[in-house]
Amino acid sequence: MGLFKNQSTHKNKTNDRSKDILKEVNHCKSENLESLLQKIEVEIEKNGKKDKKLLSAKAMVTSRIALKNSSK
Repeated sequence: MGLFKNQSTHKNKTNDRSKDILKEVNHCKSENLESLLQKIEVEIEKNGKKDKKLLSAKAMVTSRIALKNSSK
């Protein structure tokens, strides 16, 4: 009957937010990496669970920061 079809769940919203953050990581300029890392850490704490996409985004940003700092 589709009574609950149009209702979104918390899980879907979290998934959408994780995808948005991953897109943001891919398009982020090097001067904005620190603020993006803080944003990702806040999202990880807010979710309270282990979101693999957020953890991947954090690893990507951290490695880009390390790469940027190693060239100095």
